[in-house]
Amino acid sequence: MSPARRRMVPAFMGVAGLDVPDRIGIDRTTLLYLGAPQPTTAGTLDAPARRLLHLVDAQRGGLSVYESAAGLGLPYCVVRLMTASLASRGLLEAHDPPAPADLPDIELLEVVLNGLRAL
Repeated sequence: MSPARRRMVPAFMGVAGLDVPDRIGIDRTTLLYLGAPQPTTAGTLDAPARRLLHLVDAQRGGLSVYESAAGLGLPYCVVRLMTASLASRGLLEAHDPPAPADLPDIELLEVVLNGLRAL
């Protein structure tokens, strides 16, 4: 087994050059979707931001900020700031997760699951 590689650049440096909005409405469970493609700003992104956009694009659905942080191997706080910056530029769309009242009824899901198991 090879020894773990140490980062050459600390994770907080990933947000050093970002234009972060004053108010950040991004939480751990905020779902990320790819925004409208903007070729003029995509070329100015650093590697972690491009990796985040690629990760969200590959998911093809909502990916939470926590899942994105795990996929990138970066701390949540770094990905939160990066997400806020990309969302303010229109490259990412950030949506609140569905409220528990909007989710399907658990009892109904159990009935469907039991019916599928009986097949």
